[in-house]
Amino acid sequence: MAYIGDFNLGDTFDTKFTTRQISGAPSTLSSSPVISAYVGNSTTEITAGITLSVDFDSRTGLNNVRIVATSGNGYATASNYQLVITTGTVNSVSVVGEVIAEFSIENRSAGLKPTVAGRTLDVSTTGEAGVDWANVGSPTTTVGLTGTTIATTQKVDIETIKTNPVVNGGTITFPTNATVASTTNITAGTVTTATNVTTVNGLAANVITATSINSGAITNAKFAAGAIDATAIAADAIGASELAADAVSEIQSGLSTLVASDVKTQVVAALASDTYAEPGQGTPAATTTLAAKINYLFKAWRNKHTQTATEYDLYNDDAVTVDQKAAVSDDGTTFTRGEVATGP
Repeated sequence: MAYIGDFNLGDTFDTKFTTRQISGAPSTLSSSPVISAYVGNSTTEITAGITLSVDFDSRTGLNNVRIVATSGNGYATASNYQLVITTGTVNSVSVVGEVIAEFSIENRSAGLKPTVAGRTLDVSTTGEAGVDWANVGSPTTTVGLTGTTIATTQKVDIETIKTNPVVNGGTITFPTNATVASTTNITAGTVTTATNVTTVNGLAANVITATSINSGAITNAKFAAGAIDATAIAADAIGASELAADAVSEIQSGLSTLVASDVKTQVVAALASDTYAEPGQGTPAATTTLAAKINYLFKAWRNKHTQTATEYDLYNDDAVTVDQKAAVSDDGTTFTRGEVATGP
């Protein structure tokens, strides 16, 4: 029996042994031979993943055993295994119980082994081993590189950046998704373009005046749709005290340009050009617009209506649905139609 090595879980490896007859001559292992693996002193036989090839390479008595040492085949780390003939004869003589080899799975501490078979470690002539950062223990631990010198062209002096000002002529380029955490000390610089400024605090009085705003700087085209509406203006933001002395006169001057012809054009459009849908189903309101009242009169004149001894019905444009109705009665002296209510 020979110890053939310490292997990684998942490895596939081979070992060979020779079977001989009593005379010592190599002889074929026969009678449907089986090789089993025992782990430690357990009596459990592992046969999964073991392939026996007798008379290997057409050599009488030469046997090859291939082991696929995966966890699915029953193998585990930190274990020792013995390969034993559990079925078989040589020249009609039983050889059951013959131990042919021994191996282990990740159970030898001596020596350096890679986690993946076949990988090598880069070691210099003076004994230093190569290291990749992903396999450094506690890589996030703070380490003071007090004894290491970093080339000037490759270092960032954080303290200098924090304490020295940005001088005239310098340019700072931020990535598009960058955020400036604090801008409390921009005192003499010029911000040429400011987008997405949501809050402006601390402007001195009269910083923004009529003379400080370029001609055409504020126009309709400069405002996003809906930028200034009732919800965007704080309560009491525009009051008497917020208007300049001549602001009201400017508004009045603008309104004075409206002439009678402008008003007439709008009235004519409302009467002659604009269209209105007929009132739908529902009880006519006692207080409503003039247009609605006219629409009810037109609907009563235009649409289908019926009247029985007890009810007046006014139909929708489809002549099927009753939109409004009223109760009627006649006692032989007085005909009465009640107040119109909703249909049907």
